Amino acid sequence: MRFRFDPTYTQRAALRAQLACLLDADGAKDAVPGLLAAGLPAGFQPVSVHCTMQRVHADRFVVQAQLRSSAGEECAYALKVYADDFGERVWAHAQALARHLQPNHRLVCLPNRYIPHERMLVFPWFDGEFLNRIVDDRKPELLRQAARLVADLHRVPVVPERLTTARELLTKTRTRADRLAESWPPTRDVVEPLLTGLEDVVASLDPADPAPVHGDLGSAQFVWTGERLVLLDLDRFGYTDPAYDAGHFLAQVERSCLVDDTLLPRAGSWVAAFRDTYLSAMPQVSPRNVAFYHSLTLTRKIYNVCRRDPAAWPTLVPRFAERARAALREAEAP
Repeated sequence: MRFRFDPTYTQRAALRAQLACLLDADGAKDAVPGLLAAGLPAGFQPVSVHCTMQRVHADRFVVQAQLRSSAGEECAYALKVYADDFGERVWAHAQALARHLQPNHRLVCLPNRYIPHERMLVFPWFDGEFLNRIVDDRKPELLRQAARLVADLHRVPVVPERLTTARELLTKTRTRADRLAESWPPTRDVVEPLLTGLEDVVASLDPADPAPVHGDLGSAQFVWTGERLVLLDLDRFGYTDPAYDAGHFLAQVERSCLVDDTLLPRAGSWVAAFRDTYLSAMPQVSPRNVAFYHSLTLTRKIYNVCRRDPAAWPTLVPRFAERARAALREAEAP
């Protein structure tokens, strides 16, 4: 499970140059048709290309490539480019998943191809609404669909890499908490008791059969097309207790409510919609372990709260800590 990658100066510069080329109209028109030629519909002759930036990180970016043919037909793709060769690993994992995941109403978005010399994965493009931005009456049912989709993923019999243990995941959280305390010393008194409680529980977690996990599961990773739910972004894929994905997702749902007072009253029902459906579909997964990872993720996200909203952290951090303690109490129960 790749938690963090810091590209070199040279890698960052090359990535920026590649992004600039794709966003340049002439550069995109010259480069993109050739890159996508093998996957274009039969007879599709592109006459125009337009690339739009979607996401940019230090080690990767995503652009939408829209192509129009001489006959007026259109097609679109998501192009994800990496600073290093990590895309090869994602491609290999996606191919393994594709051999087992059957097309149905729900869908895991897998790449169509990998272009090594560009360090680029090519994905189909899905228009729709991100699940984290849907806050109306559709939300509970969509959360239940998401839970069933995640259960499908966790049942796939592949071993993508070595096992990541609960202890390793807790150590990563401790490292982030140490960085947080250096920049925001008052948070130490809030976070340290949570870490102590997690340390007490980690050794007594229920036995778990590891599974292929998404690794960064949250409602922002799902797109609702109006017809089906699509799960995106396998960049954090791993092999661990599937309760990690479930607990991480629940924490992310709560996180969106904790930072928005208008959503707080809905947090409980939204969490229950996903959790109950997932545990019903995966009865072998320990509810205690799900609660542990729920608490672990909320504790880790306190760092994000302080970094992204330094003015509001005195209000938000106690909220996160309270919900992390509540999940921890569930994990402590026999």
